[in-house]
Amino acid sequence: MFGPRRWSALWAVVAVLGVGIAPVAAQQGSITGRVIDAETGAPLSGAAVAVVGQDGLQGTNASGAFQWSVPDGTYSLVVTLIGYETGRLDGVGVSAGETVNVEIALRSRAEVLNPIVVTASRRQEKALDAPASISSVSQAEIAKIAAPSVAEHVKALPGVDIAQTGLNQSNIVARGFNNVFSGALLTIQDNRYARVPSIRLNANNMIPTTDLDIERIEVSLGPGAALYGPNAASGVMHIITSSPIDRPGSSVSLAGGERSVFHGQFRTAVAPSDRFGFKISGQYFRGDDWEFTDPQEVAAAMADPMNPLIGARNFEAERYSAEARFDFRFENDAELIVNGGINTLGSSVELTGVGAGQVDNWQYRYAQTRFTKDRFFAQAFINQSDAGDSFLLRAGDPLVDLSRAVALQAQHGFDLGERQSFTYGVDWQYTQPRTEGTITGRNEDDDDIREVGAYLHSETNLSDRFDLVTAFRIDDHSRLEDMNFSPRVALVFKPSENQNFRATFNRAFSTPTTNNLFLDLVAGGIPIIPGVGYDIRTLGVPEGGFTFNDQCAGGVMSYCMRSPFMAGQLPANAPIFWDALVAQLVPANLQPALLSPGAGDPTLGTVFRRFDQVAAQSGVGDPFPLDMTGISNIGDITATTYNTFEAGYKGLINDRLILAADVYYAKVENFVGPLRVETPNVFLDPTTVQAFVLQRLDGLIQGGFVTVEQATEIITGLSSVPLGTVVP
Repeated sequence: MFGPRRWSALWAVVAVLGVGIAPVAAQQGSITGRVIDAETGAPLSGAAVAVVGQDGLQGTNASGAFQWSVPDGTYSLVVTLIGYETGRLDGVGVSAGETVNVEIALRSRAEVLNPIVVTASRRQEKALDAPASISSVSQAEIAKIAAPSVAEHVKALPGVDIAQTGLNQSNIVARGFNNVFSGALLTIQDNRYARVPSIRLNANNMIPTTDLDIERIEVSLGPGAALYGPNAASGVMHIITSSPIDRPGSSVSLAGGERSVFHGQFRTAVAPSDRFGFKISGQYFRGDDWEFTDPQEVAAAMADPMNPLIGARNFEAERYSAEARFDFRFENDAELIVNGGINTLGSSVELTGVGAGQVDNWQYRYAQTRFTKDRFFAQAFINQSDAGDSFLLRAGDPLVDLSRAVALQAQHGFDLGERQSFTYGVDWQYTQPRTEGTITGRNEDDDDIREVGAYLHSETNLSDRFDLVTAFRIDDHSRLEDMNFSPRVALVFKPSENQNFRATFNRAFSTPTTNNLFLDLVAGGIPIIPGVGYDIRTLGVPEGGFTFNDQCAGGVMSYCMRSPFMAGQLPANAPIFWDALVAQLVPANLQPALLSPGAGDPTLGTVFRRFDQVAAQSGVGDPFPLDMTGISNIGDITATTYNTFEAGYKGLINDRLILAADVYYAKVENFVGPLRVETPNVFLDPTTVQAFVLQRLDGLIQGGFVTVEQATEIITGLSSVPLGTVVP
């Protein structure tokens, strides 16, 4: 585990390539430049500028200017000033007789506590001005921690919870409602959805970017659907990476620790001019993961000893990734960014809704292009997945995931006077699961999803102290009958520049995942007798839902069932298997006394029992308790709706202390929960079995040929066999 205790034994080394290289010639060059305030652009006087590897300091003048004479070489500059964060510029190359001009921007302590953010309103604003609760993790804070995934950097933020499931496996959630595939917190990287396409999983160990690339991480709490669309019900986590133009240079990070952990990262960025830059980065991680034995995997392996994949866990965790990025800046302030990345999970044990899965070379790839000019933004990206040789550990069945998601987005904004601003945009997304039947089964040829949405965001400056923020969004999902509407209203009161009170209402929604709609796979088995058993088939809810409307004469309440003992659709009536069951379970010398129930015998009855997976796993309780809920039809699956009322405060005290408090009330409707058993099994009624067996064996019991204990064992055995499953 990578918590503070586990990392007590951690060693970390961070090296900057090409820093302080000893001069190879005595000829001199010059480094001149200015030190400015990162927020205002104003020159900073009195700053101390040091060149790593050179003696002394140079102070900046009233214009923020400085000058250093240095031998031919490549250098790093470090700048300090009271009230500001320390600044550093690496990779400054100087040739003999050459003068190199640089500019170094320092962030004030107040800016650190009240940084510029973009996630809450999809445009730049101060964190204190945002109409939502938002937190930010800076590049300097990220550099302090050797982390296997981005989860380590945000776990201390307010409202954020981390569910750690392995060395580098984790789920990040905001404001509760965690599950195996946590998707209520939308995770994006540079405005791109950073999740596995088919299952909408925020897999942090699938994100290719390295800590060396990250400029900052922003987490906006509360529903974000009005701007970001579906599946941002709990908020948005935005990973923002740095431009190679703004941050050129090369760096390497090496870390290691307990459980044979090793984590290596590198980044190289080159900017031949202030108009073009490119970078490449990568990482490698390995370690001995936490060990666990799943009792259901053990039982399944015993029932199917010929399948070598059941329970075949590999506890070595391994991943490696690489990214590339090209930035182009044009004279009219337009910018074009083209980037892509790939991440491979060589080995990992990942939790699913049907037990653990063994990941074997699961690959995640993306490509993205972005264009911005003034307040216009457009992007296109594709996310792709390839599960490699991964498989389910309880069933031993392969997992094929060749899913991909393609998205197009455009946004523009404009102002009307000094008090009114509008932002509007459109989104389109197309998702293809492509599992070759291993996950979506019989739905494989009809499981694509198309989503389109449009939004309008308004900011009105009512007075010097009051702002009104409103937004409205409409989304259409190709597999849902109704459109979804997401309104947002926020009133922001600013009694002073560094104080912010807000009251908001948000409506957000989460659409069903491809698993919710199209899942169709065998997740395990229930052995009954040698060679006979039940498959546990997990299903999503298709359009139209499930109905139990088929009628079978002779079945209890005319319900129908399927059975491993006989092919075809059968009446849900257990006694039809009586003679076959007696022949299988009763000693041969007693079978004639129990076969062929007749008119004078007690009537054999039927009961419904519902499989309890928790009891089966733990061994505590009855795995087939009586079905007390009854059988009911399952309607269409719909979007989960979140209505949230929130009041909050955030203030900066004397530029040294930030205070924040949030109170919210959220009502969730049509919540999609975990997998549950909906189809009961058909059993013989033990009360009627007891009456029948005791009457048929009464003479043998009285004569001492059969004991009461033997009769009880026969009754229990006959009553404990699931003979069929009531199916829709």
